[in-house]
Parts: sequence; structure tokens; C-alpha cells
Amino acid sequence: MKLFVEVPEGKSLYQILREKGFMKSAYCGGRGTCRKCTVKINGEEKLACLTFGPYKGEVEVFEERLVLQGEVLPSIQVDCPQTGFGVALDLGTTGVEGALFDLFTGKFLKSYKTLNFQSSFGADVVTRVELARKNYKKQRELLLETISFLLKQFGKSILEVVVVSNPVMHHFLLGLPVSGFEKYPFKLEVEEEVYISGKELDISDFPNTFFYFPPPFKNFIGSDFLSNLLYFESQGFENFGIADLGTNAELGIYKKNLKVAASVPAGPAFEGVGLFSGMRATKGAIYKVFFDGRTFKYFVIGNEKPQGICASGYFDIIYLLKSFRIVNKEGTFEKNLNPLIANYVREVKGQKAFVLYEDKESLIAITQEDIRKFLLAKASVYGGLSALIEKANIPDKFFFSGAFGSHIDKRSIKGVKLIPENLPEVKAFGNAALKGAALLLGSRKKRERIKELKREVEFLELATNKTFETKYIEGMEL
Repeated sequence: MKLFVEVPEGKSLYQILREKGFMKSAYCGGRGTCRKCTVKINGEEKLACLTFGPYKGEVEVFEERLVLQGEVLPSIQVDCPQTGFGVALDLGTTGVEGALFDLFTGKFLKSYKTLNFQSSFGADVVTRVELARKNYKKQRELLLETISFLLKQFGKSILEVVVVSNPVMHHFLLGLPVSGFEKYPFKLEVEEEVYISGKELDISDFPNTFFYFPPPFKNFIGSDFLSNLLYFESQGFENFGIADLGTNAELGIYKKNLKVAASVPAGPAFEGVGLFSGMRATKGAIYKVFFDGRTFKYFVIGNEKPQGICASGYFDIIYLLKSFRIVNKEGTFEKNLNPLIANYVREVKGQKAFVLYEDKESLIAITQEDIRKFLLAKASVYGGLSALIEKANIPDKFFFSGAFGSHIDKRSIKGVKLIPENLPEVKAFGNAALKGAALLLGSRKKRERIKELKREVEFLELATNKTFETKYIEGMEL
């Protein structure tokens, strides 16, 4: 898409594009290394984060508009009806999704999702915590801007917002120090629920809106995880496991008499960040890859021209690479390949890669370095789940929540050792954290229940857990 921009002196093109409703995601923090903010000016490719004013002219952008349609949610039960509207909001490290409800009838009206503007300071919470030593104020301003921007999309006067998130986003939004997350043992500044007005939060566009923050859990596990548990519990499940995968993976097993949780640093690979063709699970992302007996085929979200690969697509590809012995158990490309497959493997920017799609304008591939990053990420999850199962035994069902959980293939994730082979029924699920937040929006009883869940869940420390250590090493292989 081409558009006219005017960049004043002292501002970057990245900032101007965001103001116009485009989000050029400079996950490297504006250092020009991730190349996710590439644009074209006069036919020449440039990085928006490193292009500064003064400039006036045409720019060609390759990223979609900032706001996307969100998930369709069921209506909620309202135990204290109010005349007006409320929003359930799931604030993630990379993305934010909100759903609008009628607070009198409980009817779901619409939902939107957008990127977290704070992403320009790094793809993961650890990077943002480190950078907060120098730019905490700016990071918080970007987070407030994200929330305000998303709420404006609903075009309504909003009475109340329920925010579930990881603890770092929770602390940033509330204006609390994040230095407690810099080193072990990690420290939460607030462990209880918080009610606060938009004015007190510094969200000037919604000064009279009340914001409810459920309590965070512990370590890097937040209210979003407790919200997941709340939702599945409300659906009648009494024996289940759950994984919400992102830059930080939150894992848990819920049983009637034992509830246990753990978190592992997975890095940004599950968000598609730092990978040659990586992207989030949005329009244009290859989410399913298979072999039809002659060639490798794929499905794209939105049935559009492929723009990249999201996490579920990467797991499918890596599983196929393993199955066809294109890579060995360490994930290294083999030298002697079947002639039918050999033409898919070539050198791409100095390293071996499996090329899935190519035209005159783009090349979509998974490189040797991409595989290494995925092995590191999935080994953490494999080790964490193994330690949880040792503690609480195998659950009857297992759910994947979040964007990743919408497209996974059970055979692929077991085949590459993301999850232990002995896990039973595995189901992909949508954004259960958002659905849990919606329950909290309508019910004061659910707000009491989420506080009880915080007390009932046991935290499993993995830093000194021998099973985690052993299974992590095992998980580094395919």
C-alpha cells in the first residue's frame, strides 16, 4: 500500500506510520537488525525505524492496518446489571485483544486486536525490563497509547475494563517498578487485585472508565494464566493441563485437589520474531504445511498470498523435515537428500534453508538458525511440562490457549517433542484468557473465585528442578 507521509525533523518514519494506523514492528528496539519495518521509498528499500525526517513524499508499506477483527465470544452472565458497556482485555507482550459487551444484557458486541506499541522496545519482556532502566516512562506511554487506541475502536463510552496480562505488562500499565523482574528471585510489587480509574492510570481519553486488574500469580505468571484456569473451570473441566505459549510460556495442570503452575522463558520464536520468514498468526501467515505425495503444500490465513510463517506452520515444517530425513535429530540439514526433495534445500544468505515459497518479490524459507531457535524454545516447554507431570501426574485433557493454540497440529507438536508423548487428548483452543476476562467483567462472584484460584495454585520452581534440567536437554533433539 502506498501513502503520503510527512516526517518532521527529529521524528522517525516508524513513529509517523504508527500514528497513521500502521504498526511497523521494530522488535529489535529500533536498532535496524530485525528488518521487520522495511518500507520502500522511491523504489528503494529502507528501514522505517532508521529513517528520520525531514521527509515529505510517498512511502510503500507492506504491513496490514493496525486493527484486526478479533475473536467472536459467547455472551456472559451479568450478576450486577449496569446500563452501559464494558471491555474484557487481554494485554500480551506482542498483541492486545479486547471484546465489547453490553453490561446490562451480557451480550457480546464486537472485538478487536492490535499490536502492543511497546514492541518497538524489544520482542520479549526480559528485553523491555532491561531497557526500562533508561526508558521506563516512554515504554509506559506506549502501553497507555495502545490501550487508549484499542478502546477508541469500539466507539462507545466505556464504564469498565477488565485487564488480564502477564506481570510485567501489569506493572508497566499500573506505573509500578519492573526492576523486580531483572534477576532471580523475582519480585511482584503488587499481589492483590487493583481497581483504578482511567484518570489515575493516565489514560486521558477515558478518565471516568474504571479498570479492574485481577491479581497476578507469581514470578512471570500473571492474571492471564489465572483467567485461563477460570474459563476452563467454568466449562466444567476438572482434570486438565494448559499451555499458553508466547515469549514466556505459562504452563499448568489443574486437578480438583492439586493445581500447579510453572513458567519457562521460550523467547520470541513462538511469536515469529527473529526468524527469517517469521510472523504472527494473522492474514498472510502460512499456518499449515503438509506433503501431498509429490510436493509440499500449505494453507494461508485469509487465503491470501503468503507473507511469512507463523508458529504452527514452523512446527509442521520441522516435523516434515524430520520425517523426510531432511534434518537429523539435532536439527541439522543432511547432505544426501532424496532427489524429489533436494531442490527445496539451498543456501539462503549464507546458510542452508528449506524454501517453501518463492516469487519475484519474496522468498519464504526456514533456515538452519530458525530451527536452532525453535529447538531452544520448545525444549523449555518440553522440560517444563515434564516436570509438571512428574508433580501432578498426567491430566485427562490438555489445552493450548492463545493465537498459537488456534492452528496447531497434534501430530506435529508431539513429533518434534514440544509436548511429552504420553499426554492424552490434546486440543487447540482460542484465547481462553480473554474469555476468562469476559467472565470477570460480568460477575463479582468470578472475581472472588480468581482470588481463590491464586491461593489454590502451587508454583513449581524450575530453576532447581532436576526433571526440568534432564528433559530440557532431551527436548533439544527432534
